Amino acid sequence: MNILDQIGDTPLIRFSGEVPNNNRIWLKLECDNPFGSHYDRVYLRLFKHFEEQGLLRPGATVLETTSGSAGVSFAGIGTLLGYKCLVAIPEGGEKAREEAIRRAGAELIFTPAESYVNGFPRFAARFLAKNREVVFLNHSMGPNGSENGVAVEALGTIGEELRSQLDSVDCFIAAVGNGSSVLGPARMLYPRTSIVTFESFQSATAYDLLYPGEYERLYGIAPGSLPRHQLPGTSFPGIDFPHIRLAFKDEQLVERTVLVSDERTNDQYLALTGNLVPASLPRWDTVRLPPYGRTTRAGLAVALHLAEQMENKNIVLLAYDKEDRYDT
Repeated sequence: MNILDQIGDTPLIRFSGEVPNNNRIWLKLECDNPFGSHYDRVYLRLFKHFEEQGLLRPGATVLETTSGSAGVSFAGIGTLLGYKCLVAIPEGGEKAREEAIRRAGAELIFTPAESYVNGFPRFAARFLAKNREVVFLNHSMGPNGSENGVAVEALGTIGEELRSQLDSVDCFIAAVGNGSSVLGPARMLYPRTSIVTFESFQSATAYDLLYPGEYERLYGIAPGSLPRHQLPGTSFPGIDFPHIRLAFKDEQLVERTVLVSDERTNDQYLALTGNLVPASLPRWDTVRLPPYGRTTRAGLAVALHLAEQMENKNIVLLAYDKEDRYDT
């Protein structure tokens, strides 16, 4: 079987640990896609779309920007299709992700660590102006900051599959990254399903959209005041993604967003403010869930947190990637 034919239709498994109040927690194993994440769905569609539109010629050089997992899927699928793949990634990230991107066949270009993903727009504009033959796929948005309909529709297939795998999806939990893995499935599941998102306490990008001013009132600092968090691929202050705006504001699909913490964030917040991160917030670093990675562990922490507040529900989270995408 062609490896590209193995993308999608990922398994749904029930979490075997203890869950409060007769709830059931399910993991949608996007990490079982051939290149290890939900982004396989996106790039299979994006490359085909660009080819159908006549925007890619055989053997062309293609560029993508990423904090990690998207780059592996982009490189793996692009290389299989015969393209030369360039991946821009911020310095100071997970070496495991960098190596996975190289193994998948791409050349890495490092952008400044201090800018993190906020440096991508400026980098892309300069790079593409000097390298006009390079095609930029940009899974995070469409032209002029619009929705990338191809990417969102590709991730909508997750929601379609969930509807066939469970009699009822009562609660769907997704990490806030560029918003695609929220917006795509949510459009398929809403309004029958409660859509809940999560992000790092450090970031609070979506939290501030959903509850304007509440973060600073509660915690005494502005979102993004703490150093870079340890959930690469999830939200980061300062960049305006259309898929986040659509999910949280324009279409109002998200019912709730939850901040997650860990020991390092707690120490940073204590050093800055003299206070501890509230114990009521889920801690992703206290959850053990081999072989899944940090973001999936954070999703499980949120699922268990929500299970304390509901009864006899099906709660679904995405298993985004595995431990091999993280350095520790």
